[in-house]
Amino acid sequence: MCVVSAIYKKYVVRRYDGDGVIKYYTYEDFPGLNAEPIEFKAPHGVTLRGNIYSYPGADGESLVVFAHGIGGGHRSYMREIERLCRAGFRVVGYDNCGCFSSDGENIRGLTESLCDLVACVEWLRGQERFAETKISVVGHSWGGYAAANVLNYRKDVHAVVAISAFVSVREFLAAFLSGKMKLVCRGVYRFERRANPEFVDSNAVDAVKDTASKVLFIHSRDDGMVPISAGLDYVRGRVDNPNVRFLELDGKKHNPHYTADAVDYMNASFGEYNRLVAGKKLKTDDEKRAYCADFDYERMTAQDEDVWKAILEHIK
Repeated sequence: MCVVSAIYKKYVVRRYDGDGVIKYYTYEDFPGLNAEPIEFKAPHGVTLRGNIYSYPGADGESLVVFAHGIGGGHRSYMREIERLCRAGFRVVGYDNCGCFSSDGENIRGLTESLCDLVACVEWLRGQERFAETKISVVGHSWGGYAAANVLNYRKDVHAVVAISAFVSVREFLAAFLSGKMKLVCRGVYRFERRANPEFVDSNAVDAVKDTASKVLFIHSRDDGMVPISAGLDYVRGRVDNPNVRFLELDGKKHNPHYTADAVDYMNASFGEYNRLVAGKKLKTDDEKRAYCADFDYERMTAQDEDVWKAILEHIK
């Protein structure tokens, strides 16, 4: 078990700050977008930081919390956050423990995204100005898992959008670790239990099966990072609740809210980049940075307006 924990900590449970190679948008890239700095504490005492983003005239009655995926921070999703703001929402974007602007030696495990999302909603509810605000949650991947499970802990969330989400840590691990690898799965699960015992057994099915809140699962059938069998299909096969809806796509891989062209361009660009890095054609950070500087990031992160129409109608 010690060996499993050591490997897991080395490759997954580490700090994510970005290497300066990939471009991340800031609110300043969107004229007129405002950012109000916030910070709050996770239950284990680590300080988490982010911003409340909005355009002038934003809806004062509602708020959307965006939960980010693993490997980056909330700025990895500025195009998504800006799209929500452009629809008139105020949007909370924050970095999980061990990510970018937030404190923490590492991310503490897969369960940490749920832990931090619950802490964020609780902090917002503790602010007088947000005590009666209609709060919705949108999350992708690691953040999608948190969004899908948040109703197990906060029944007062108005609407949930879980994009490319896995339903639980157990099901996510089982999707990749079968046969003899089940021993590894059990070791990782014990690690997760030590890290966040309150959240490790959470399953989205329990969160949504009887909920009165509105829930939307979005997944692409060819997702190779979070298999749809551990996400949308898992819930759809076990939940019969008219408040829970499903949007299944194909050909969008892990980013179903992107345009098909954006997905193809991103996969081709990073596929070649990874090939060059593996072949030691790009060695230094300066070489990698210069290569990635030629990427068309606007094309790479273009949002699918049909999917966003479904998301916005669901939240509103």
